[in-house]
Amino acid sequence: MKKILSFLFVITISVAYSQTDKKKPISSDTSECLTITGNFDGTVKDLEGNYKAKLMKDNKVIEEQDLKVKKSFEFTLKKNMLYAIKVEKEGYIPKLISISTTMSSKIMVESPYKFNFETNLLSQDLYGHFDDDDVDFPVALVSYGKKCDCFEYNRDYTAKLINRMYTNLLFGSGTN
Repeated sequence: MKKILSFLFVITISVAYSQTDKKKPISSDTSECLTITGNFDGTVKDLEGNYKAKLMKDNKVIEEQDLKVKKSFEFTLKKNMLYAIKVEKEGYIPKLISISTTMSSKIMVESPYKFNFETNLLSQDLYGHFDDDDVDFPVALVSYGKKCDCFEYNRDYTAKLINRMYTNLLFGSGTN
């Protein structure tokens, strides 16, 4: 009887230990947390016609807007997701913006944060002047910033990309 009790005690201890060693699950809160809007800046005042703004998740378009160039697009994003927005217009190099809505589960979003950006488009004729990575990768990385309690873009990443593209345009070092 003593051996059976000892065996049960050892089994109970090992089961209890294995149950307390589990990692906490990643937050599954997918409530709306960000309204992102975008439009063209003043450098493209001669732009006419329509453009497309595509909201993407897992490399699949989940929402698409076909708009006049003077109109802004708007998407509402859910918490704890990775998104991309692709802005396209025929005859121009598409722009891609990457957005992470990952936030601490302690942050309660009563009404969605707002993030607005302006962009421009470069003529498709210039494509050969740039490295493929510079035109295929996102021009901006947007994520939640704890310090400002806001969504912001990674200024350093965008500045380095623009500088590299500008240098390639001036000195012709694109690889295409």
